[in-house]
Amino acid sequence: MVFADLSSRAQVNRLRQAARTALTQYPLAPVRLRLVNHGFNTTFRVDADDGTRFALRINVNSRREPEWIAAEMAWQEAIANDTELTVPRPQRTRDGGLVARAHSPDLGRELDAVLYSWLPGPDLGDTVTPDQMRAVGRALAVLHAHAEHWRPPTGTDLPTFDEPLFGAPDRLTTGHPLVSDEQQEVLAAALAATRRHHAELFADTTPIPIHADLHQWNTKWHRGQLSLFDFDDSGFGVPLQDLAISAYYVRRVDQALEAALLEGYASMRPLPEGIAKHYESLLAARNVLLLDDVLDTVNSTMRDALPTYLATSVHRIGEWLDTGVYRFGAVENP
Repeated sequence: MVFADLSSRAQVNRLRQAARTALTQYPLAPVRLRLVNHGFNTTFRVDADDGTRFALRINVNSRREPEWIAAEMAWQEAIANDTELTVPRPQRTRDGGLVARAHSPDLGRELDAVLYSWLPGPDLGDTVTPDQMRAVGRALAVLHAHAEHWRPPTGTDLPTFDEPLFGAPDRLTTGHPLVSDEQQEVLAAALAATRRHHAELFADTTPIPIHADLHQWNTKWHRGQLSLFDFDDSGFGVPLQDLAISAYYVRRVDQALEAALLEGYASMRPLPEGIAKHYESLLAARNVLLLDDVLDTVNSTMRDALPTYLATSVHRIGEWLDTGVYRFGAVENP
């Protein structure tokens, strides 16, 4: 049985073996591994024999190149050193590297793994409040101010997100067996429209490093303080992309949360140019990207949800094409 056809529990058990292999490359003695998340990638909490905790991320579905991961970790280290933002600190392997590797016989390839200091506190998640979203907005503003003056070290790099699929192959309009001809038609129109918006944005704005995935499950709240993590999707983009991505995940919950996000950002620096013209297109582009990713995932839970997610996504994207406004409507995300 191939990895993609295994149950979620079986997939995690196989990846736990890869995690233990990766941990042998670090100067610590792990005594316990606990699953934190099994989604696009898989993260374990690592308890060392001296009581120290870490987070180990196994890049399962990620398309990250080694030089992108190295830049991602270097940026996090710079953020921790140069700003008041709380982010996980990268841990180096025994030979001083930033990335460990573990072979997965199930997937037939090497998996990249990275180890970070542990961040306490729960994710903001579905219980996020307007005050917490204001803190997220302020944090994004600080992140962008720092990014304007930071560049990846020599020998590292980040991808550029100047088109809606962020460099991924187009699986939406190329005959995927689950995507009907009618759905392909809608998605092709959406790709063309969002590509026009991206081209206009990048023609008018100098790209900077952005987080590109700052939602409520990539933020924690501990003793009244916000922390940011999971920079796995970071790359060169424009600030408005970050704001729209964060807004995407709260718009379906409460418009007050989205308003608080923008208020928090505006309290630190002006809202990005182009917000009136391109904001809704970037929300739709987020759905386009997520759907494209899910069409290629090996995660069993996501694969089971795919038919429903495909249908609801095409409906929402089609409505945006008709009205210019991206709405979630009554149907929740799978």
